Amino acid sequence: MTQDLVVIQLAAILVATSYDNAQPVIKWGGLVIAVGTVVASIFGG
Repeated sequence: MTQDLVVIQLAAILVATSYDNAQPVIKWGGLVIAVGTVVASIFGG
């Protein structure tokens, strides 16, 4: 459970730092990676 919380917090930091970037690749890439990581952490084990 603690590991899932750490992954969620790190994903939130990734979104917060990359979402306001002017380049769409970094903006949406950070969001996609964060969501994928959270989903894998929760449902993967």
